Amino acid sequence: MLFADIKKFFVKLFQYFIGKMIDNIQGREKVIKLIETIRGLYIYPRIMLGRIITLNNLNRTDVLVFAAHADDDVLGLGTTLYRHSLKGDNVKVVFITNGTGRGGESWAVTRRESKKKSNIRYKEAVQALSLINIPENNIYCLGFPDGGTQRYLKNISDDIHFLINKLRPGRIYVHCIEGGHRDHDLTSYVVKSVCNKINYNQLFEWTEYYPNQPLGTHNVKFLLTPSSSIKENTIKITQYERNLKKKMLACHQSQDVEQYFLQGEAIRVATTTDMEMDLYKYSQFSRKKLNPIIEEVNKCI
Repeated sequence: MLFADIKKFFVKLFQYFIGKMIDNIQGREKVIKLIETIRGLYIYPRIMLGRIITLNNLNRTDVLVFAAHADDDVLGLGTTLYRHSLKGDNVKVVFITNGTGRGGESWAVTRRESKKKSNIRYKEAVQALSLINIPENNIYCLGFPDGGTQRYLKNISDDIHFLINKLRPGRIYVHCIEGGHRDHDLTSYVVKSVCNKINYNQLFEWTEYYPNQPLGTHNVKFLLTPSSSIKENTIKITQYERNLKKKMLACHQSQDVEQYFLQGEAIRVATTTDMEMDLYKYSQFSRKKLNPIIEEVNKCI
C-alpha cells in the first residue's frame, strides 16, 4: 500500500512539472506528441495504444459509424443502430480514440493504467453492441489518444479514408460539430473532409450534447440547422427501445452513463460545406489553436 501511494505521488509530481514546463514552451501539442512517442504510446501505425482493426473483416458494409469514444455510439445512435440491426443491415462501429482520457491523458499517466482503461472501454463497447447483435469483429478502435486527436489528424484522416475505401459503406454516421467535446468536433471535421474529397454523399450526423443541451436531454435538437432544406429526423423511441438503451449504457460501467438513458436521438443529412466556420463558432479550441488544425487537415486531405 505504501509503495502504491509513493508511486501515485511521483506520477502526480511528474504531471505537475511536465505541465508547468509545457505551459512555457511554444508548441505545447508538439511537446506532448514527442513525449507520447518517447514513451512508446503512439507511433503510427505500428504502435497505437488500444488499436484494434480486424483486417479480415473489411467487406461490404451497410452502416458505418465513426464515434470519438466508446459510448458515444449508444448515447447518440443506440436506437437508430438497433433498428438498422433489426433490418439485417451489416453495421460496423469505429471508435477514433482509445477512451483513456478520464483521470488524465495517457501521456501523463502510467502505460499500464492507460492500457487497462483502453481494454475496459473496448470490452464495455463490445458488450453493449452485442445487445443489438453487432458482433465484436465489426467493432474497431483506431487507438488515438482520448483528448489528443488534434495531434494526429493526418493519421486519423488516413485511417478514415482507408476504411471507407475498403468497407464501401451504404451510409455513414458521425458526430456533428457542436462544441460538446473537442474529439467529437475534430472527428466530425475529418470524416466530413474525407467524404467531401471523395464525393461521398450518404453521410449523416447526430446531435449529442453541447453547452445548452446537457447529456441526457430527452428532446434533443441540433445546435444549428444549416439550411431549411435539410430535415432533422427526431427518433421516437419506444419504451422497449428506451429500456434497451439503458441496458446498453449500463455496459459502459466505467463511464457511469446509465443515468443518461433518457438521451434522445436525432439525425440529419450532413453537409460538408462551411465546416471551418462551424469549428470557429462552436469548438472548444481557440481560433489561434484551430488555424494550424484546419491547415493540417486541408493539407492531408
